[in-house]
Amino acid sequence: MNQNRDPAKKKSADTQVTQIAAKLRKIRERKNLTREQFCEPLNENSEYWGLIERGVHPISLSKLLQVCEVYHIPIEDVVKLDYQKQDCQQLRDEITSLLDDCDCRQLEVIRKFISDIALSL
Repeated sequence: MNQNRDPAKKKSADTQVTQIAAKLRKIRERKNLTREQFCEPLNENSEYWGLIERGVHPISLSKLLQVCEVYHIPIEDVVKLDYQKQDCQQLRDEITSLLDDCDCRQLEVIRKFISDIALSL
């Protein structure tokens, strides 16, 4: 079912965006950085970043990965990964199918993401 048509999933996604936004703001504040200082190494606009921190605008995966890399933050400190145990072969098949649709740049981002996750587990 399309997430946009399922109000429960939409609400869950909105809640996750809000939680990620709050965590990003706390991380910035713990580092005693203004939004401008925090945004400088990210090449990001501080006003736009304010929208992200308030949960008005969701952060893209690529920007989240950049923040985690620049500030040496484990992704699981920002994103709560909630998964159910599945048949590993079925999961591998699903992942392979998704990877088949990716271009080289996407695959490189995914490789980095998987590498970072594997190191943190």
